[in-house]
Amino acid sequence: MIKNDLIDAVRREIGGVSSREVWTYITFILDEITASLERGESVKITNFGVFEIHNKKERIGRNPKTLEEAVISARKVVRFRMSKNVFDILNADEFDMIPSEITDFPDEITDFPDEITDFPDDETEDN
Repeated sequence: MIKNDLIDAVRREIGGVSSREVWTYITFILDEITASLERGESVKITNFGVFEIHNKKERIGRNPKTLEEAVISARKVVRFRMSKNVFDILNADEFDMIPSEITDFPDEITDFPDEITDFPDDETEDN
């Protein structure tokens, strides 16, 4: 989804507003999030997640093509931690796909044979 797709979706959902008005609102929201992050503040959107600034230290990296070492400068990056609500929505089908017979484990396993004889020979073959 790109910004224009978001604008169209909001306009359709709300109705009675122009794309230009929705563009103004969404741009304002994104600018405010960016400004808060720039000030070093985290941005928490209830039932969605938290945007936070993380300071990465300077480090030595390696060019994978030439294997030459290079200094990677210190920088700030944005980290996003999704809310439990978003996590549950994204992972709702993950556990539904597991057949119940796999998750229903017996309390104790008693079907082991008395003697196991299917091991390969320990002898090595000369080629």
